[in-house]
Amino acid sequence: MMLLSAAAMLSLQTGCSTYTYAKNIKMMSFDNDVQTGRAIGPTRGADCTWSIMGVQLGSEPTLDRALGNARTRSGEGAMDAVAKGDEANAVRYMANVSTDWDGFNAAGIIAKKCIVVKGIGYR
Repeated sequence: MMLLSAAAMLSLQTGCSTYTYAKNIKMMSFDNDVQTGRAIGPTRGADCTWSIMGVQLGSEPTLDRALGNARTRSGEGAMDAVAKGDEANAVRYMANVSTDWDGFNAAGIIAKKCIVVKGIGYR
């Protein structure tokens, strides 16, 4: 009985969160303008979380913030949580969009975890 209750408590504590990757999405638009835009080249945006000594600074990275940062071409620097990207030069739509995880862990002292959105940007 004790073993069964320990197994039940362990399963409740270890929640499982998964993230589905998006690969080769043909087109994704940020506005309703249907005119063909001018290609501005590879576009990348990310939503990152930093950790220092195992203490996470901020919330978990999310796909919606990564997409917003791809639109303004920002989100990977340590100060991007404070400074916002340039809305005047925002991307109108992206082609060949894919997402991925990125980051590093330097022996538990400092770590960075990101969701990265990449594609070809158009204005």
